Amino acid sequence: MNKRALVVGNWKMELSHKGALEVFGALQKLIHAKEFAVDIAVCPSYPSLPAIAELARDTSITVGAQNVHEDEKGACTGSVSVGQIRDFVSWCIIGHSEVRAREHDSNESIARKAKILLGHGITPIVCIGETKEQRDGEETLAVLLSQVDILLKNLDRVSIMKTVIAYEPIWAIGSGELPDANSVYEVMLSIRKRISQSLDNELADRVRLLYGGSVQGENVGQYIAGSGVDGVLVGGASTHPRDFFAIISQVATSYAQ
Repeated sequence: MNKRALVVGNWKMELSHKGALEVFGALQKLIHAKEFAVDIAVCPSYPSLPAIAELARDTSITVGAQNVHEDEKGACTGSVSVGQIRDFVSWCIIGHSEVRAREHDSNESIARKAKILLGHGITPIVCIGETKEQRDGEETLAVLLSQVDILLKNLDRVSIMKTVIAYEPIWAIGSGELPDANSVYEVMLSIRKRISQSLDNELADRVRLLYGGSVQGENVGQYIAGSGVDGVLVGGASTHPRDFFAIISQVATSYAQ
């Protein structure tokens, strides 16, 4: 099946509102002059979502959120519900390691978030990953597949097909240390095999699998070409328009090979 690659920029808490508008404007100018067979998304902080969503109208850039609460409404001070973001976003990152650590997100709560998002027409980008200790203990695949299994248990076939799964080795995020391409290939192959056991090969192939973890323009190509990776989740580099544009360009080139 032919799938479009997906490049997602997670702006985290790096930009002011003014900075977010400036970064989006600069990125749009770069992308406007090119035609990429790649889906592009940026995920700004909550306060910037309405303005960025308005700027993104009639462009090739789509907008996502960085997280959402698992309840649709209620006395959840400081949280944001799906109903509060659904008018602005097409995507939502859930299960990012930083959120898992800070908010003690469980695999079950992440599955509930995915179900709620899908019910509102928003595509969840579910992050899974292993710690350095788990990696050193050769537990990587067991940890990752256990996270995938919770999704498979809680989502139906159609929902799984619509879900994006992003592998982010926790030990690689912001560290400059990277897994080799063969390791990433093994992870992607194992994830897709597990999904195919729940669905079937053809349907499992529709699920987009991303890699995330210290992604830069100079290293992204090795993870895309022939590795079973359908795109990338980019952190810090996505807040620099030219760097993010270079990553998008490299993904478009490598994915087409």
